[in-house]
Amino acid sequence: MTIHMNAMAAALAMRDACRRCIDTDRPIDHVDIGAVVAIAMRDAASYLPCPDDVFEGIAKAIQAQSRCTGAVAFDVALRLVDPSRPFAYSRWRHGGWYVSDVRYPSGACGCVSNNYLDKKWRIVCDGRRQDLNEPGDVTFRSREEAARAEQVLALEAWTAAIRSPA
Repeated sequence: MTIHMNAMAAALAMRDACRRCIDTDRPIDHVDIGAVVAIAMRDAASYLPCPDDVFEGIAKAIQAQSRCTGAVAFDVALRLVDPSRPFAYSRWRHGGWYVSDVRYPSGACGCVSNNYLDKKWRIVCDGRRQDLNEPGDVTFRSREEAARAEQVLALEAWTAAIRSPA
């Protein structure tokens, strides 16, 4: 975890703590800044490795794609690299599941499915696969395992996109 990502994680944690106080009509004077930052730093230590330039590139691209604020874009980028954050799933029209918080540079979201003859879980748009049960056809035991693998695959795609010469 880099200094920039740690700082953003701490800043967003403070924002959320203050927002919770305001939402419950409590003063923010008593927010334990040290505790909030310590928890944010502890949680950030488990994030997937992501260099500052890639993280900043992800946040800038998300901000441009979504037309959101910088803080919202950084929050989305932090969720992309957080392997402990639970995913939410929504049905995909072809029988799979959209995976929340997994985004690709193109703006596409993650999608996993077991809607195959062998009923094994796969990343739907996995470029490593040429055909089912052929080399590159990576399967998973569960939807969660497939989604976690797609989270890593999406981060690799971001890294390649940001670091490629334009």
